[in-house]
Formats: sequence, structure tokens, C-alpha cells
Amino acid sequence: MEEIKQTGVITNIEDDTLSIKITTCSACSQCSAKSFCSISEQKDKIITTKVTNSSLYSINDYVDVSINQPLAIKAVFYSYVLPLILLLATIIVLYTMGFNDFISGISGIIVLIPYYFGLFLLRNKFRADFKFIVSAPRTTQGRN
Repeated sequence: MEEIKQTGVITNIEDDTLSIKITTCSACSQCSAKSFCSISEQKDKIITTKVTNSSLYSINDYVDVSINQPLAIKAVFYSYVLPLILLLATIIVLYTMGFNDFISGISGIIVLIPYYFGLFLLRNKFRADFKFIVSAPRTTQGRN
């Protein structure tokens, strides 16, 4: 089974929970001419995950965080694909029922409110389902 792996740095340790900052870059952010270009992009994401023995880790340690591919696809489905389907289905159904563009569009957006609220209510279940695997710590960013 394939895994999706990212390198991150530990920013916080509480009990057996690690907060890991992962910096994602657009492809052009590694370019030597990026200082002359305004399209390079870099974002930080914080992942929180439980580990069995947090005493092995220290703040500012580099670790590899991985998740198996089927779980990553499932996360993308719940985060992006299903809301898009709900949005488009609502717009299409209301538009074919004779509502104008504005009402159909606003209703499509409004239908996402209970969806994301439901995801928020089920966050502990999702947190239990989506397990991240954290590698042994290292002090430099290079690969093991």
C-alpha cells in the first residue's frame, strides 16, 4: 500500500499529542529566480496526531508524517468532492425548478453550511479514522 509522505517540524508536544508544521510549496518556490517573480507560493499547515511515546520527540525535531493513500483519497473526497457535488446538485435542481440564478447560487452555498457543521460535529470520529504515521525524529531536514 502506498503512502503519502511529507517532512515537517514538531512545534508542540502535549501528553502524547504532537503538533507538526508542514510547509507546502508550489513548484516554482524552489526556483532560483523566485525573488524576481510574484507567483511563488508557500503555506504552512499544522497536523496534530497522537503517538505512543512522546518522550522520543522534542520541539524542532524533523519527522516524516505519512498517511496511506486510500485514507488520503477519502479525506479529499469529504473535503472537496462531496461539497462540490452538493453545491452543483443544489444549483442545478433549483435552476431546473424555475428559480433564478441568484437564488440557486445562494442556496448552493447555504446547503454547505449544515454539511460543514456536520463535519465539525464528527471531527473526533474523523480524527480517529485518519491516522498519521510519524517517523523517528531527526535534527536536520534531510531525508533518512
